[in-house]
Amino acid sequence: MKNKDLHNFDTLDYRELIPRNGFIFKFRKKDNRFVHTFVEGSFITDAITPSSTVVGHTLEDFLPQKQALEKLTYYERAWNGESVTYEGQIDDVQYVASLNPMMRDGQVMEVIGTAIDISDQKRSETKIQELEKLSVVSELAAGIAHEIRNPLTSLFGFTQVIKEHVKDDSIQDYLDIMRNELDRIDDIVNKFMFIAQPDKTMNISECSINSIIASVIKSLESQVAIKGIKLNLHNQTMITAECDQSLIAKVLKNLIQNALEATNENSGDIEVSLKDINQQHYLIQITDKGSGMTKERLKRLFEPFYTTKEKGTGLGLMIDRRIIELHQGIIDFKSEVGKGTEVNITLPKVLKPK
Repeated sequence: MKNKDLHNFDTLDYRELIPRNGFIFKFRKKDNRFVHTFVEGSFITDAITPSSTVVGHTLEDFLPQKQALEKLTYYERAWNGESVTYEGQIDDVQYVASLNPMMRDGQVMEVIGTAIDISDQKRSETKIQELEKLSVVSELAAGIAHEIRNPLTSLFGFTQVIKEHVKDDSIQDYLDIMRNELDRIDDIVNKFMFIAQPDKTMNISECSINSIIASVIKSLESQVAIKGIKLNLHNQTMITAECDQSLIAKVLKNLIQNALEATNENSGDIEVSLKDINQQHYLIQITDKGSGMTKERLKRLFEPFYTTKEKGTGLGLMIDRRIIELHQGIIDFKSEVGKGTEVNITLPKVLKPK
């Protein structure tokens, strides 16, 4: 709808204009404030806010101050006779809105707005962007892994030879440090190799998920003891599923270690739960009450090379998600600063053939 000079806009049936998966609204300027006079549509009632909190109210009445101020700019432009289109987001809902002035004798009497939920489209765009980034990183990873692997193997060998021939304990200490640092480099190279060719490293078999989780928790006992907290395992049922045992264990170990790093003895215990969702899927949940994460950090969690750790590579969570996706599953994070983090991993019991 374009802005029009109408004499009968009060009699229009606005319900006919409601977009599918969207809503329509109207507002007028009264006493220098924009007051909403009408709103209807499933989007507004299901996804954002009840219509009763919109009609008769201004933006400042039901939106956070920052969002209200931003939208006031668009409202003002529309009230001055300009057709305005903008994108916005409320909670997890992303939308595109259009404001169209309705005029009488050249004077704006009312503005009609329409909003359409575009969350699915935005998620698709984000996924495409992530795949493009992953493609670039994969090419980079393949090149780096190839260039580093051969000289790294030589360094491992020479370090071992020197260690066997040197009797000075102080030199031995330095050689141990060198070996530890070479192991770190080797771990990074292995991550690059996985990113470059993840499918080639998978070894799928029928596994006890309970045993995998228990083994990971056992391997972290010393780290848990140092922290002075408890790592509690909740098994609701015995679950057997198709997976690569070592890769799933790798993901769980990394996620639990992240929870340990975010938690101290005053924060509370870390909970690891295994739940049977239905005949096809199961859920692994890791919950801590640690430092939590900001919304900005949550958005960037899976970006390659993004890390807040002093010695982090920014590849760990990216690889974790890649492993879960290769297992046809979903990994999801919920977090709040100062309250902790919840990680949910949903996986199928039987993998679909490719």
